[in-house]
Amino acid sequence: MSQDHDEALVRMVNQIAANLGPGREEADAAEGVCTHLEKFWARAMKRRIVACLDAPDGGLAPLARRGVERLAERQAD
Repeated sequence: MSQDHDEALVRMVNQIAANLGPGREEADAAEGVCTHLEKFWARAMKRRIVACLDAPDGGLAPLARRGVERLAERQAD
């Protein structure tokens, strides 16, 4: 997959976090992001967004990053 595709995934997860974050506790919002990714994203998309955690400036918003980190933890189990 291309860097453009990764950037698109980052944009999408940032939008998800922006929509799920307001009015919720941070932990609940991060869980919501993770749950959304688990339910609606294809396996390949989840692998690519988790790989973006290793990028020095991956572009993930703080809440999006926390949601993706939870996803990575669950995939490691």
